[in-house]
Amino acid sequence: MKRFVIVTGASSGIGKSACQALARQGYEVLAGLRSSADIERFKAEASPGIYPIQMDVTNHQNMLEAKLEAERIIGENSLVAIFNNAGIVVNGTVLHIPLEEWEQQFDVNVLGLIRTTQLFYPLLMKERPSGDLHPRRIINMSSVSGHFASPFIGPYAASKYAVEALSDSLRRELYMYDIQVVIIVAGKISTPIWEKAKGTTSNFGKEFEGILQYKDEILDNMNKKGLPTSLVDKVVLEAVRSNHPKLRYVVAPNKFSFFLMRYLPARWVDHLIKRKLKEKSGFRPF
Repeated sequence: MKRFVIVTGASSGIGKSACQALARQGYEVLAGLRSSADIERFKAEASPGIYPIQMDVTNHQNMLEAKLEAERIIGENSLVAIFNNAGIVVNGTVLHIPLEEWEQQFDVNVLGLIRTTQLFYPLLMKERPSGDLHPRRIINMSSVSGHFASPFIGPYAASKYAVEALSDSLRRELYMYDIQVVIIVAGKISTPIWEKAKGTTSNFGKEFEGILQYKDEILDNMNKKGLPTSLVDKVVLEAVRSNHPKLRYVVAPNKFSFFLMRYLPARWVDHLIKRKLKEKSGFRPF
């Protein structure tokens, strides 16, 4: 019997690396890809055990078709995990980012996750073949931005706070079943998502122009000083296979700083941020 895992946002970065790591460990992987060009590229690479499927998590009709394709590929075998990894970053200031970009941010990072989970959850719930004791998992990709909202990535941070909340709710709703919801909290991970964010339009407004260069510096550091995706691979594998996974895995260069910033008084944190912004921009922003 083959065991399948669905991975959304598999075209690059964490998603692509996770697909390869899972396949190396003997899993069959349904790699969710947004564009037909990505599908052709995956087919050309011909990675054993990886099945590229077009999955635009923002397009309900496309996702219905993806589900039918997944059912065909899985057949009488078992889906053991859904890894909701698809995501984008919208950057700028809350006051200047157009509403349509806020909608896009939430459509991918939040509604896309919900859409994928609702459609593919029944495949996790299929009656298990005799002797199948492999755990079933829903794994949601979160971020340190879901615990600490930095300036200038408000939409992204808000979407990850939402992912944290809905993951907690879903986990508690599924206690009656043998399906665990696991959250991966990623810090600085070197992936193309940050380069894509740097290349998109930044909606800052004239009063914030002096800080644009600092924003790009932050995004550059996410790649240059980020951890390799292989560290996330290890966590994904544990989340899929372990009989007793953690509820939340933190993959970040300095976990102590992450937890410290979560529990320091908000006014202290705000003061540190104001001082850093003044230092980098040359003007007092608040």
